[in-house]
Amino acid sequence: MIRRSMILIALLFGSAGSHALLEDVSYQATRVMRVDGREIVTQVHHAPRMERITASLIGMEVTVIMRTDRNLAWQLIPLMGVYGESDLSAMDTPENIRILSREPLGAETMQGVSVTKYRARFVTQGGTHHEGFYWQNADGVHVRTEFPYIGRDGTEKRVELELRDVELGPQPAYLFELPEGYSKIDLDIVSLLPI
Repeated sequence: MIRRSMILIALLFGSAGSHALLEDVSYQATRVMRVDGREIVTQVHHAPRMERITASLIGMEVTVIMRTDRNLAWQLIPLMGVYGESDLSAMDTPENIRILSREPLGAETMQGVSVTKYRARFVTQGGTHHEGFYWQNADGVHVRTEFPYIGRDGTEKRVELELRDVELGPQPAYLFELPEGYSKIDLDIVSLLPI
C-alpha cells in the first residue's frame, strides 16, 4: 500500500512515469493534471532533482516537497501544521526508472510556443515496460507529458500533465526544505486524491 500510495502521490505531483528526462532547468508554473475526466490544478516550483507542489484537495491546501537528490518526500498540511515523510528509493521516480529509448517525433506548437514531441519507452523498478510522451520547449522544460499508471480499480489509465504560465529562473532554496514548526505524523495523502 505504501509503494502504491507514493506512486499516486508522484502522479499527482508530476514526478513519476515517463517524465523521461531529468529537467536541468529551474522554473515555477501552474501544472494541470488530467485523469479520467478529472482535473487537478497545482502550483509547482522546480529545480534540478527537487520540486515543491501545492494543491487544494477537498478544500484543504496540501504541499509536497520532493527531493529525489535525497530520495525523500515530505507531505505537508499547513492548516494543521503537520507533515508526513516518505522514502522515494523504492518509487518509480525519473531517477529510479530505466529509460530504454527516447525518440523525437517532430515539432508542434503549444500555447503559441514551439515544442518538440518525444516518445519515451521505459521500465519500472518492478520490470513493467511502459511508453509515454513528453513535449519539451527550447528551454528544456517539459510543458506537457502523457504516461500510464495503474488506477485503484487495477486498470491502466493515462495521465496528462500540462504546464501553464512557466516562469524560468532560480527558485529559493528554502522552498525545498521542511519548514520549521511542523509536527511529524503518519500521513497518507493518497486517500484524499480523487483518482
